[in-house]
Amino acid sequence: MKKQIAILGLALNTFIGSALWAGLAPDTPGNKNDQYSSFPKYQDIGYDQVLRPQFHFTSRKNWLNDPNGMVYSDGEWHMLFQHNALVNNTGMKSWGNAVSTDLMHWTQLPHAINPYSNVLWDKGREHSIWSGSAVVDVDNILGKQKGDIKTLFALYTATHRGADKKTAFFQGGAYSTDKGRTWSVLNGGKAIIPFQVDGVGGQRDPRIFYYAPGKFYVTIMMIGGKERAVRLWKSTDLIHWDKMFDLPNKSAECIDMYELAVDGDPNNKKWVIADANTRYEVGEFDGKSWKGFGAVDENDNPLKFEYGDAYYAAQAFNQAPKNRVVHVGWLRSKAGGYRPFLEAGMPFTQQMSIPAEITLRNTPKGLRVYRMPVKEIQGLYSQSHKLGSGTPSQINAKLKDITPELIDLSIAFSPKGNASFSIRGITIDYDMASQQINFENTERYEGEKKGWKKKDRPYPGKALSQIPAPLMDGVVKLRVLIDRASLEIFVNDGSAAGSFVVVPKPDNRSISIEGNLNVQSMEVHELKSAWDHL
Repeated sequence: MKKQIAILGLALNTFIGSALWAGLAPDTPGNKNDQYSSFPKYQDIGYDQVLRPQFHFTSRKNWLNDPNGMVYSDGEWHMLFQHNALVNNTGMKSWGNAVSTDLMHWTQLPHAINPYSNVLWDKGREHSIWSGSAVVDVDNILGKQKGDIKTLFALYTATHRGADKKTAFFQGGAYSTDKGRTWSVLNGGKAIIPFQVDGVGGQRDPRIFYYAPGKFYVTIMMIGGKERAVRLWKSTDLIHWDKMFDLPNKSAECIDMYELAVDGDPNNKKWVIADANTRYEVGEFDGKSWKGFGAVDENDNPLKFEYGDAYYAAQAFNQAPKNRVVHVGWLRSKAGGYRPFLEAGMPFTQQMSIPAEITLRNTPKGLRVYRMPVKEIQGLYSQSHKLGSGTPSQINAKLKDITPELIDLSIAFSPKGNASFSIRGITIDYDMASQQINFENTERYEGEKKGWKKKDRPYPGKALSQIPAPLMDGVVKLRVLIDRASLEIFVNDGSAAGSFVVVPKPDNRSISIEGNLNVQSMEVHELKSAWDHL
């Protein structure tokens, strides 16, 4: 009788486990056909809505936020992302999934990893899939490779809504053997890097990369605790991770870490650690320790490469060709949607930034990170206008017949006083005294300031954003990108930038210049839609 009961109990456990998604199988499809596998419903959603960005990535429908799992493999750029598969707002997260061959034209794929639960090992609590990253398993150390297609491996944060928030966060693993089209979670979704008992709740956003000199993989992520640290681990098999060391006073969401050649010299490389708010430090990493050169400037301000009100949680692509370091950030607006989107009934919420190439340069003030739009954007140019040099009135005379909707504009000017640039009704000011670009995003600030929790507010208590724009041999350079719902400004070849969620005036296609300045050179490129391939 006892033997019969035992057999019955085993069968029942097997049935329950299988029914509750993860079951008893060691590896389980991450995009299984359950309530979150909503992608078939996306197919009737196009990209031609009035406020749909035309050269910035958006999901066909529903909410997105942090870019995840950024990796280059076999001719494709893989961008996974935080995604609500059920509604057009924040909430339980899946990993959305998209690929591109040129960083401009993206194809959205079925969701990669969806929320899951298992009554056998975690009380049946549903785990949301938060941020993480991915690499190519070049040497097949997971042993999952099929044929010549390299396996993709991802680390992600799983978190549940249970009462014990201090143990709600752990790091799980997933892999794909079909070029990222479908993903399976390892070990039924159990932890690969468990909750760190000496930390606090909020341990998340693992950033994985391969450290070639040591022939091992590294993961860095926030831990929190009294020292507000980030922690680094290493692994030779992608499954078992050993703690390396902690870096105090760097705890923040979505830590990114990558190596850059100084001034393009492959024999002189340094490492950069950056956080979700684009604060960064340059330093040296030898696989055993970190030596930072300082995270503040000469005025004791944090080093950062972004000064707008929207840019957040950027992540660099792993294993990009020709040692390029390219990353994408989230252009965030209020949970629930920016007011113009809601009023226009958009099927999506939130967008990604333009992919940007990151470089490291020696400057009179030390090593500094630069970022500029990737060269691939030129593939979207439909018409280009080179306006040469001249006074504002001379340039305006040439601009009067140029009326683009989607814009990539470059200008180099010599200011003698204040200047102002009006592009599709958006006004960008240059202040001579402070040598900075001022942009006042009043409409967004007034429409959203009551909707942000204080700790999450992207504004410094005002609508005005200020971007450093010092004279360089008497000249200031600006690069301005305008899409249907965004403005991105790059200053002096990318020494600083500002990214904004803003809707240009739909009936205003004009460009003009005012102020006391001389234009040294100016180009206006009209862009076509990146969605014309679909």
